Amino acid sequence: MNRLCIGTRGIGSWRERLASPDRQWERGFSAFETAVSWELASRSESGIPEPIEKLLRASGYGDPVLVLAVAEHKVDLPPNRKAASQSDVWAVVNTSLGMLSLTVEAKAKEAFGDAILQKWREGNGSEASKRNRLERWNFLCSHLPKADSFDHVRYQMLHRCASAVIEAKRLGIRHAAFVVQAFGAPTENFRDYAMFCDALKIASAPGSMATTAVNDIRLSIGWADCPLASDSRFGTCVVVDRSLP
Repeated sequence: MNRLCIGTRGIGSWRERLASPDRQWERGFSAFETAVSWELASRSESGIPEPIEKLLRASGYGDPVLVLAVAEHKVDLPPNRKAASQSDVWAVVNTSLGMLSLTVEAKAKEAFGDAILQKWREGNGSEASKRNRLERWNFLCSHLPKADSFDHVRYQMLHRCASAVIEAKRLGIRHAAFVVQAFGAPTENFRDYAMFCDALKIASAPGSMATTAVNDIRLSIGWADCPLASDSRFGTCVVVDRSLP
């Protein structure tokens, strides 16, 4: 995890942080739509995209105001620093309940990455791979709510959610949230999300958030449907390099 951050100059700064900018940067896909959504929201009073702000307010996080947001934020996972969970957005939000660590996984035309947990734990079949993944999973489990089984939940969803709790602990705050920011995502994505919620025995519905806990950290999990950027909204986000005189 890089602990040094700089401000964006527009949506182009988000593109620079992608693992594969040429492949991932396209209108209608999550990376692009997330950048436009958050850049436009940064000019609002809360600094948070409206559908996500509504989720927070409805879940008791009154008066949410963005403190900072990091695009493509990495959270290191054991047993080595080569493994990391890279969230589309990680944010610290000030609310009426206190500071909140928010992890956002954005989806548009893309499916959730990674296999279900049961298959992921098999790794490449070698004993070393299985040991490493077992160690990583035990670490993630300590940052997730208790459940009878996560075997049929997408691994990507599990480590993204755990990242919100990991960062909450790192900052010494007691509130965390994991939100799927959906831009017309396929119905299969919501089914995957609902399976995660079922494992936690919490309700799942588009545009809603449910709350559980990880030890002394209050954890909220939600799904926010967001519109694709219109031509006019995109036009206001055309990159202007504000570092130039």
